[in-house]
Amino acid sequence: MPSGSDRVSYNRAVSRVIQLRVRGLDDDAREAVQHRFGELVAGREWRGGTPWLADRDSRDLLPQLFFDQAQAEARSGADARHLSAATFVRIAGDEADALALAFIARDISERFSSEVEVRDHDNPIAKLRHVELIDGHLRNGNALESILVRRAIYRRMPDGSRMEMIPPHGRGSAFGHPVGDNTDRSWSFVVNDIRIVEPNFLDAEAEAMRIFRGFRALPSDDHA
Repeated sequence: MPSGSDRVSYNRAVSRVIQLRVRGLDDDAREAVQHRFGELVAGREWRGGTPWLADRDSRDLLPQLFFDQAQAEARSGADARHLSAATFVRIAGDEADALALAFIARDISERFSSEVEVRDHDNPIAKLRHVELIDGHLRNGNALESILVRRAIYRRMPDGSRMEMIPPHGRGSAFGHPVGDNTDRSWSFVVNDIRIVEPNFLDAEAEAMRIFRGFRALPSDDHA
């Protein structure tokens, strides 16, 4: 087990708002982007409500108003880049939501050859407060994983138990040396002493949550 100084708690973070901006989408990609974004956010539980993605064709009032505001902000800041879509997500004390949003942003940027900006000004990690992804990579060409934490993350679950989330660089060899490089996207989750390894964070989290819910559904004598 890591020492106390090596542990990262994802339940001590205060609530904050993360904003996302998408630029450079082809006009005919709108429906595909909306479908993909909706598919990704529907694949997990969000503590602060399921995110939506606003664009010029949004019909609901809040997305309309938010997109208009985001466009006005871009113009006032002399940003000549075309704003294709935008959203904000309130992180209600569960940092896993912030991680999920970052990986959703990477998926959209990579899949649709677009620029996606993540603004998280209150993130406790300075290098994650402003992230720009171009075709799925950071502006300097590196992978998103290169700026993520490299230690195991402990997430407090509703029943009081802990779920361990291990990023690509957090998996160690038998001698304690980190393994994997910046091209490795696989995450490892440990729930009820069961280890799950999947190609990316969202898949690993989804499988871990299925196992967690399965254990909760068992009679208490079966998993005491």
